[in-house]
Amino acid sequence: MKKYIIYLSIIMLAVSCQSKDDLLFELKSPSETNIEFENNLIFDQDFNVYTYRNFYNGGGVSIGDINNDGLPDIYFTSNQSKNLLYQNVGDFKFKDITDISGVGGNRAWSTGVTMVDINADGFLDIYVCNSGDVEGDNKQNELFINQGDMTFTEEATKYGLADTGYSTHASFFDYDKDGDLDVYLLNNSYQAIGSFDLRRNERPKRDKDGGDKLLENQDGKFVDVSEEVGIYGSVIGFGLGVTVGDVNSDGWEDIYVSNDFFERDYLYINNQDGTFSEELTNAISSISAASMGADMADIDNDGSADIFVTEMLPSEYERLKSVTTFENWDKYKYNVDNGYFHQFTRNTLQLNNGDNTFSEIGRLAGVEASDWSWGALFFDMDNDGLRDLFIANGIFRDLTDQDYLQYVSSEQVLMSIMSGEEVDYAKLVDIIPSRPVKNHAYINQGNLTFKNDVNTGLLMPSFSNGSAYGDLDNDGDLDLVVSNVNMPSFIYENHTDKKESGNYIQFNLNGTGKNTMAIGTQIKVNDGNSDYYIQQQPIRGFQSSMDLRPHLGLPTNSPVSIEITWPNGTKSFLDSVSVNQILVINQTDMPKTKPLNNNPTNSKELFKRLDNNLEFIHNENLFIDFNRNRLLPHMLSTPGPKIINGDINGDGIDEIFVPGSKDSKSTLLNWKNQSLIQDDNFTLMNDTESETIESLFFDADSDGDLDLYTANGGIEFSKFIPYLSDKLYFNDGNGNFTQSKLELPTNSNFFNSSTVEASDIDKDGDMDLFVGERLISDSYGVPGSGVILLNNGKGSFKDVTSLNAPELKNIGMITDAIFVDIDNDNDEDLIVIGEFMGINIFFNENGLFRLSKSELSNYKGWWQSIQSGDFNGDGLLDLVLGNHGLNSRFSASKEFPIRLYVNDFDINDQLDPVLTFKRENGKFYPYDLRHNLIDQMKPLKKVFPDYSSFRSASIEDMFSSDQLDKSLKIEVNTLSSSIFINKGNGKFDFYELPQKAQFSPIYSLFLKDFDLDGDLDIIAGGNLYNAKPEIGRYDASFGLFLENDGSGKFEAADGGYGFKLKGEVRSIILSNSNIVVGRNSDSLAIFKYLNE
Repeated sequence: MKKYIIYLSIIMLAVSCQSKDDLLFELKSPSETNIEFENNLIFDQDFNVYTYRNFYNGGGVSIGDINNDGLPDIYFTSNQSKNLLYQNVGDFKFKDITDISGVGGNRAWSTGVTMVDINADGFLDIYVCNSGDVEGDNKQNELFINQGDMTFTEEATKYGLADTGYSTHASFFDYDKDGDLDVYLLNNSYQAIGSFDLRRNERPKRDKDGGDKLLENQDGKFVDVSEEVGIYGSVIGFGLGVTVGDVNSDGWEDIYVSNDFFERDYLYINNQDGTFSEELTNAISSISAASMGADMADIDNDGSADIFVTEMLPSEYERLKSVTTFENWDKYKYNVDNGYFHQFTRNTLQLNNGDNTFSEIGRLAGVEASDWSWGALFFDMDNDGLRDLFIANGIFRDLTDQDYLQYVSSEQVLMSIMSGEEVDYAKLVDIIPSRPVKNHAYINQGNLTFKNDVNTGLLMPSFSNGSAYGDLDNDGDLDLVVSNVNMPSFIYENHTDKKESGNYIQFNLNGTGKNTMAIGTQIKVNDGNSDYYIQQQPIRGFQSSMDLRPHLGLPTNSPVSIEITWPNGTKSFLDSVSVNQILVINQTDMPKTKPLNNNPTNSKELFKRLDNNLEFIHNENLFIDFNRNRLLPHMLSTPGPKIINGDINGDGIDEIFVPGSKDSKSTLLNWKNQSLIQDDNFTLMNDTESETIESLFFDADSDGDLDLYTANGGIEFSKFIPYLSDKLYFNDGNGNFTQSKLELPTNSNFFNSSTVEASDIDKDGDMDLFVGERLISDSYGVPGSGVILLNNGKGSFKDVTSLNAPELKNIGMITDAIFVDIDNDNDEDLIVIGEFMGINIFFNENGLFRLSKSELSNYKGWWQSIQSGDFNGDGLLDLVLGNHGLNSRFSASKEFPIRLYVNDFDINDQLDPVLTFKRENGKFYPYDLRHNLIDQMKPLKKVFPDYSSFRSASIEDMFSSDQLDKSLKIEVNTLSSSIFINKGNGKFDFYELPQKAQFSPIYSLFLKDFDLDGDLDIIAGGNLYNAKPEIGRYDASFGLFLENDGSGKFEAADGGYGFKLKGEVRSIILSNSNIVVGRNSDSLAIFKYLNE
């Protein structure tokens, strides 16, 4: 591998050109450290990446003090050579003691490694996992027992740990709190990927030859108890990562297992009785598809463990376009329907909500794409009190290269690699592309976001796999060791200690009994301003284990208080402890306190979820938008139900109207005490053929009762179908409705309605209407119109748009609108929002509407909802708008907008909406991959015959200047859900809503002074599940309570003060002192409002 040694030398020379003072980490050369480990791989005809799929997965790293001299040592596993142990001799120099220590290993293919004091003698032992499919090797894992004199003896069989499966890694922890260390053994299936029938439920069936195992330590012998404690061990387990930690803050350690390929991940919750419950699908909404390495840590200092899992989505645009494919919608749904859950091609960051649920925020955090990623490690690189993220990347032979796959699938090439009846693997493997990929180092910015920072010095192109951190020189910062395939390993020295900022406290824990390293200890440090939390669990990342001394960075050098929860549940407390030291703590020397109740305390509650015995479920009709237009990023066919309430029969009690989707009738619900009862006698004429998008109770005919307007639409319908017509129903005063014969909202064409709002526009004492058009069927991107309907007082409406509001014509894809006196002149103005639209204010001038030139029109968004209220008590009405949010593959700003090009590019009488984004070079590039674009527009295959020709293509390279000039072009520059504070005279101050309000699209907002402190608060809901697999579901919102501080600034309340729910929220109302929530394809959720 001489060329990669030369390559590394060139890279190190380039790095040296940048001042070391500018870099957080310094890459040490082998001549400086004496570490010359390389995990070199040589394939042959019998053993290669085609005969063994994990051939290039690489090896692991373990850091620990094997001779108790205070200096952490390093162990590397090798796939085809002997493993190496390096003794730390100080001053960042190491000595190879593999031969004298006897830990080189006798198996053919080593993978993960763990340092653990297995026999409780005070010395670290080394457990090595072995795998591979090498003839003559039985893959037995090896356990090297430390003799205390720098030598080890192999005793895996004696301890019951000589497993012969395709072992990846092992994590030792005391799952049953009996005082000794048990082990979770992660194995990878031996069966070929293509041999599985996904319709067969293989998960509960145990694989006698492999499968994951939980082994209980029974008097020094490890016994398989997997089946009886609830651990899966099936042939579909493709485990690449196991991470142990307390995810629900009950003091007991839980397990997260990341599985490669089609099998979903597992989250095992410790039941505190020696068993586990697998709860992933209850706790987490979406996961990585080909899950690899993982880590668990508290990234936001809230005391709860968050989970990060790596995948293979490239961060660089050109690689994304040349090596990536995504499942289509049908394959995704097939996997979901067969029990493999919602899996997506991206890294995932599961933010712990503290209530046994997680919000996946990898896209918001900026860590969803890091390429072919293996080890993921959270640690505080710069000692500022926030955990940063390192990801080891690279694959020596990239089998995902799309041009390679196309090339080898051709008949001519297939014939050339066949020798008789055998495949010539040398030819097949040699032509697989081999390109180093940059490692990623994300600095935690706070506010749940990270930045991949070149100034860390860690963004080295390589073929990296296992990695481990530890304070190798005892200077108070964490150094980093990375194992590479076919190139020298990386040894990084952290220079935070030489910088002016950054503080730390480190712990050397001495436990009791058979858990000498106090594995499972939880530590909380408080500096007077914030808490900092860490769990003592060194096995993490990919096939690796860390320095066993827990380390916390701190932002100041103020003395701290420390709370230690030991594995047996007892607690110890230390006050006024100086920082910037390694603190040695012996559990036996600490005062003993009784275990405390670890159940989380409830915050104040404003809402209480009521049991809903109502059998009603909203049923969305089956329609796949992507089958009609392959370039749509999201389905548009799931907008309901937008429930409304009103007293329609005059009994003083609200009824609730639930609009029906296509082929489902609308429903009326009556209150009986605190329960809702379905009115089986309620019917609306001609209701089931249409889909009601929004509805309105109002007195249309001035007779004192509530009539009903249904705004109908739906992408399912052709623009020529009369089912799109809106309907007006007159109330007889008793809740019985008769359909008007009016053609609504206009008789000039069928109208795909999205919203209806009422106001006395002309001040004649009756209610007039605005109706907005969502889109024109089969013409996504083409702007729709708004309609003003004047009421004659008797329920007859006239379209006066061309005279009263001509600027509503072709205004955009309208999603919502409100009438509100925004200019404080005693009449109601109209504000219209939508997709690819600004916030359009139409000032009411004696019943005529004039489009304002307000700065709000420049905020182009994917707006979904709008409400108004005086948030800061100044007498002016402010605005809150629900937008797409920031937890998305999409990002937009005024400098770098999203642009949609709409044209019939392939001249087949079908409009093609091509969604693009602007890059630093000023050009716009498509979001869609080559094959998606070709499926929609066949002529592009001639323009881009292969992926390399497409990988750097901008929109200007795809289409002629004439085609682009004639295209409709609309843009988005704002995706955050936002507040606009009215300053008067058409001026507004813009604020993004809190970060938690950006987790998902917001479809519904409800305003009220819920906490009775004199200002308006907000409850909100959203989520959108039906997005293309390459985009991924938006499912991170569990409802939201935004508390107003009185000045119009809002904060997301932890736990929502009781307003907490899953699902796709489409509407929120207050009825009968209850909050009622309409959810797509789900039941209604009912919350008792406790202050009313």
